Amino acid sequence: MAINTINFSRVSNNLQTLSVLDSLRRNTMALFAEQNRMASGNRLNAPSEDPVAASRALDLSELLERQDQILANARHADAFLTATDNGMSEVSDLLTQAKTIASSMVGSVVLADERASQAEIISSIIDQLISVGNRTYNGVYLFGGKNTTSPPFARQYGGVAYVGDTTDLGTDIGGPENAVINLTGDTLFHMAGGRIAGYQNLEPAVRRETRLVDLKGATSLGVRCSQLQVLVDGGATAFTVDLTGADTLGNVVDLINNAWQAAGGSGDLASLAGTGLRLDTGGAGAIEVRESGNGTVAADLGILRSDAGGVIAGDNLHARLTGTTPVEAVNGGAGIPLGPIRITNGALSAVVDLSTARTLQDILNAINTAGVGAKAVINGSATGIDVINLVSGTEMRVTEQGGTTGDALGILSLHATGLLSGLNHGKGVRATAGKPDFRITSMDGTTVDVSVSGAVTVQDVLDAINQAAAAAGASIQAVLNPTGAGIRINDTSGGGGTLSVERLNSSFAIDDLGLNRRANAGENFLVGDDVAGVRADSVFSALIDLESGLRRNDTAAINQAAQELETFAPELARLRGIVGARSQAMHNRVAFTEDAVQATKALLSEVKDLDYTEAVTKFQQAQTALQANLLTASRMLNISLLDFLT
Repeated sequence: MAINTINFSRVSNNLQTLSVLDSLRRNTMALFAEQNRMASGNRLNAPSEDPVAASRALDLSELLERQDQILANARHADAFLTATDNGMSEVSDLLTQAKTIASSMVGSVVLADERASQAEIISSIIDQLISVGNRTYNGVYLFGGKNTTSPPFARQYGGVAYVGDTTDLGTDIGGPENAVINLTGDTLFHMAGGRIAGYQNLEPAVRRETRLVDLKGATSLGVRCSQLQVLVDGGATAFTVDLTGADTLGNVVDLINNAWQAAGGSGDLASLAGTGLRLDTGGAGAIEVRESGNGTVAADLGILRSDAGGVIAGDNLHARLTGTTPVEAVNGGAGIPLGPIRITNGALSAVVDLSTARTLQDILNAINTAGVGAKAVINGSATGIDVINLVSGTEMRVTEQGGTTGDALGILSLHATGLLSGLNHGKGVRATAGKPDFRITSMDGTTVDVSVSGAVTVQDVLDAINQAAAAAGASIQAVLNPTGAGIRINDTSGGGGTLSVERLNSSFAIDDLGLNRRANAGENFLVGDDVAGVRADSVFSALIDLESGLRRNDTAAINQAAQELETFAPELARLRGIVGARSQAMHNRVAFTEDAVQATKALLSEVKDLDYTEAVTKFQQAQTALQANLLTASRMLNISLLDFLT
């Protein structure tokens, strides 16, 4: 390092001193900089020393921080998936044990006491499966979906309820989308099958408050806002409407009307009518709506057309049901009559009064808080309501309570348009082709032979009974029970006998329709069983059936439960394959990210870390320069006036 020269020729003492101090400061700062580099291990003490290198180091540091977080996420996900796979392995072992018990208990030589003792083991297996379903990893429930803080499974309502979330957990591992790291409990144990699918289309009328994002649009592609052009009276009046900032249908109407009036039109051109938009020039001439540029908003709004009469009635915009949809807006604006319904789930039953509901969310909340293990949701197409049985091992039914609310909402378990193939948990109705299936005997002794062969819906069965009664001259009528479950047969014959239904031709239709019964003494009607109850076709349902069959010493029930358990083996194997594939992919991601972290650290080290050999050499140079400067300065400052005079 060069020693700074000090020239003291014919200068004042103060200037000499300042010059010496400045030189010493520079040497001291150079020495301090080298000391600081060696102490910190960093090549740069400040970004200003090398802005390019500092910027590169900052970029690499940010990248390393991001990679460290991704690596932590991937390691957590890897461990989470491993714990999930271990839990699924235990589930597989427990189900194998249950199937072995079921197979060994089917034989006719097995005693009732033996079956009762095995029922206790099945009950223990159910508890162990619940325990696996409630397993945690680092305080997070493995099978609870996004509900990670509370147990997803519980023995309640006479069965096993899944109260966890049904959505997947994801984590950021650097890809375009979050990686799924879990399996929800309803999927693992197949608990989502018990559902009353809403059979009424409750699509609401459009309102000013309807948001554009809540519309499927006339093209079923949503409403993609852009500009459109309107020509009135052959183009005598033409204007462009910019809808890019519109959020609601009210915004659309106002923007069209403002543009119309700004172009010289009078009154309002656009309005809402039923399920779509309406444009009316009010006698100002023909109207045509065009797209502007490459936009699609006119087609999405269902008004891409022309009309010589000046009126465009827009297509159905297919508004989606949401929790805020008013009750009076559903069913195309016709509304629905609201009153009480009854929900029964196993031994639990509740009357749910919906008469005070003002929005769809009010209806959902009333059902969901009824305390019977039922959950009402808006269906996937946002056109109706589904009611889900959350409890495995029980049957859920929704029936009328003297009104028509259940049918208006489309949530009755037994309804006229219901398919016979869906009754009895999908077993359907077994009719005898070409022969009567059952005979109804009225109170006056008139007999009615009924065939339901070829019937497809519940209404077909009602029609078959009523047509056969009319042909036989019998005063009986079949209807759906207005105050509960099942098919009701009314008898107005006035006779003194007993209204009854009996089997014909060994047909099982009478059983599958729930009509194998007689009226109570003195009553002029009978009500069949509701054979449309829904239950979760789950692992727990099968195990509960097996336990019940063993306790009742019912060989047929045990055999049926064993067959149900067999159906879950392939599905469980498939799910384990999915989790295994995710786990392997996560293993690979961890290894890849670890390599990337090491590479980034190496690059950052090249830019940021100090070369100690070079640093020590520079430090020694700075130290030597400082010492030399001190020695030179001390000698120079000793020069007196006599030195200048000589």
